Amino acid sequence: MAVANESRRVPEQGFFDRVRHLADAANPAFAAGCLLVPLAVLAASVIASSTTLLFYTHVAAGAVWFGFALIFPALIGPTLGGLDDESSAAVMGTLVPKAVFFLVGFSLTTVLSGTVLLTGGLGLGYGFSSTLSSAALGVGWGLFAFGLAVPHRLQLSAYYESQSPDPDTSRLESIEKKNLVVGLFETAVMLVLIALMTGFRL
Repeated sequence: MAVANESRRVPEQGFFDRVRHLADAANPAFAAGCLLVPLAVLAASVIASSTTLLFYTHVAAGAVWFGFALIFPALIGPTLGGLDDESSAAVMGTLVPKAVFFLVGFSLTTVLSGTVLLTGGLGLGYGFSSTLSSAALGVGWGLFAFGLAVPHRLQLSAYYESQSPDPDTSRLESIEKKNLVVGLFETAVMLVLIALMTGFRL
């Protein structure tokens, strides 16, 4: 009950308090690793001036980001909705804090590595003058910002509600439906982004 009450109070706290709460819930080492490991690989590719490592870092991080962004609303959300309240709250309490740090780390690595890839020298040499490359970069950063502003907020809303002493089932169902719509939108944008990248790679 103490944990539930703490989760109820967290949304009323400041940004850094909420981040600290999520890191504690996710396991601080896991949270730090999700952010530092992919970014460390990106940094290593830049330091080593390895375009190949940079390219595959971008592709791998993007695949993880895109895949998880689709799986969460399409598979995990509906599965949680089919569980009883206690089981759903237990899974949500463990999964969501980890997912937040995991997705932020890989999505940030994706857009940063994509940005570096478009630069001269270390990058693939496309530059920022190409319409397709500039559009892909803009869509990528826009999708990253959208992910922070919408899907993450929905997931956290479901997390806090599920951890409250008296979860509102109707609110959780509403969030689940919104998550599905948002997931479909993200998938469509990701397909557009892949098409743009394929266009200037050919």
